[in-house]
Formats: sequence, structure tokens, C-alpha cells
Amino acid sequence: MLSLIALAVALVLVASAVAAARVDALDYRVALVAVAVALAVGGATAQVAPTESPASAVDAATGSDDPTRLAAATAPNPTATGNATANGTNATVLGIGDGGRLTYRTAGGDQQTVRLAGLDVPSAGGADPARFDGVLTGSRGRTCLAQQGRRALIETRTRLVGESVSVQSVDADGATVRVDGRSLNRQLVERGAARATGETYADAERSARSARLGVWSCAVVEPTSPLREANTSNVRIDTVHPNPPGDDAASLTDEYVVIENAGERTVDLSDWYLIADENYYFFGDRTLRPGEELVVRVGSGQDAAGVVYWGAPRPILDNDHDTLKLVDGDTDRTVRVTY
Repeated sequence: MLSLIALAVALVLVASAVAAARVDALDYRVALVAVAVALAVGGATAQVAPTESPASAVDAATGSDDPTRLAAATAPNPTATGNATANGTNATVLGIGDGGRLTYRTAGGDQQTVRLAGLDVPSAGGADPARFDGVLTGSRGRTCLAQQGRRALIETRTRLVGESVSVQSVDADGATVRVDGRSLNRQLVERGAARATGETYADAERSARSARLGVWSCAVVEPTSPLREANTSNVRIDTVHPNPPGDDAASLTDEYVVIENAGERTVDLSDWYLIADENYYFFGDRTLRPGEELVVRVGSGQDAAGVVYWGAPRPILDNDHDTLKLVDGDTDRTVRVTY
């Protein structure tokens, strides 16, 4: 504003000098000197006049002279990079894909699809049973893994799509995601929806295996009706576990068959025997009370209550398909299970 006033004064002085030169007939050189002096005064005044500061411009734009609002107006928006915090990047789940893939959107609008790190989830179309050591091999194992893959996919979609999560890390191995403060990766392994691919979740896998959760239920055969042929005693083959984790020959005691008395009276097993791959096991003087189970382990060990040992020097139960027969030698009643 002062600069405009100074220029106006200079113009007035110039006009006066010109008028004086005409009225008094002064030499035109006097007028020129007057004009120069006036312009010099106006220019000097304009230079010393204060200019508007950047802070004032921001204040005018924001309607405030608060320094904290100034900083907020000039600082970058944290949501532009996904609202990253010390606890990870906050995001919303957009979808759950087959095989352990997750699509999310950050607060800044970025969208990304990642694979969950440290685990292996079977797809809805099945998976190679060899990847899940201990489950049944062949078509039965693949079919079972497909069922578990579909179940895990549906359950995880129902639970998470549209929900807020924290993406902890994204690298070549995949992402670690937390839901309500807990690792989603670990939860999937704990529920048996996936196997662990390293030591991070190995303890969770051991727990799921022990409880036969999810994919680890594919390690056993549980016959469906009809369970027996002309078997009025209600003794049946309840479970078959043919493929223990690791080397089968080194895990013979973890290869087993479970016999159950589903009837209401005690059964004398002295004439009963079990046939698997042309190998025979005789129960001797054992009895089986109503609701009682007897585990027949293929390897060697000391018989005890509820468990007996076949004593075989090698694996007996086929990992892919087999037929087992439980025969009452007294009546030739037979319980047959094929898997």
C-alpha cells in the first residue's frame, strides 16, 4: 500500500514540475531535474515499504494466524502413503483370494493384493498332498484338501471382507496381517486352514495336527455308513491313520487303526482279527466295553489299556488307497473299510 502512495506522490511532483516549467518559463532542464528527483523519492519509498509475508498469505487462506494450523497446511498428508504407523499400515480388506491371497485398500486409496507370509493354504481346487506331509496321498487326499481349502476360503471371506486390518510388512515372502491385534497368519495355521512353511508358526501347526483340525483331518480315514456287513455286535473301524508325518518307516507307531465298540454290550475279541495288505493282527484275549476304543499301532511297543502294537517291521497301511477288514472269526462277520 505504501508503495502505491509513494508512486502517486512522485507523479504529483512530476506534474507540478511540468506546470511550473510552463508558467515560469523555466528552462526545460529544470523540469527534467525535478522529474528525476520525484522518481527517485518514489522509488526509495517503494523499496522500504514492507511486503506481505508467506505466513500472512497462508493465514489469509486458512483464516487463522495459529502456527500449528500453518504447519498443518504445509505438511504432506500422511494418508497419501497409506496412513503408515508404528503398528503397520491401516487398511480395509476388499477380498480374500484362493490360496491365501488378500486384497486391501489403504486410507490413501492404494490397492494391493498380497500373499500371506509363512504359510501354505490349499486352493479350493485341491493341492498336492505331498505338500502337506502326513495327509492321505492320491485322489482321496487331494479331494480332502480341496474341501478344506473351500471351507477356509468361505470362512475367511465371511469374517474379514470389509473389516479393518493392519498390514505389518510386505516383502518377497508375502505379508503379515493383524486383525484386532492378532496375527491372521498364525490364526489360519492354528485353525488348520494352512500349514506352516517355516519355524514362525511351526508350534501352531503342531497343535492343529494333534487336534486333527482342518487340513490335518485329511490324515485320517473316518468311514461313513455302511460301516459293516452283517455285524450285529456293533464293533467297527472308527479311524485309519495311514500316513504319519515324515518317513513312514521311521514312524511306524504313528501309523494306526482305531477299533470302537459302538454297541451296548461288551464284546469278546479273542476270535477277532484285522487284515491289512495281507497282514493279520489277532486281538488275543482282549475285550471291548461299550463305547470303548482300541488303537492298533503298526510298530512295536508295550501293550497297554486302550492301545496294542502290531509289531510290523515296515509300514502296512497304504497312504493312497487300501481295504481293511475286521473279522469275527467265530461267525465270519466282517467289517470292511475301503479308502
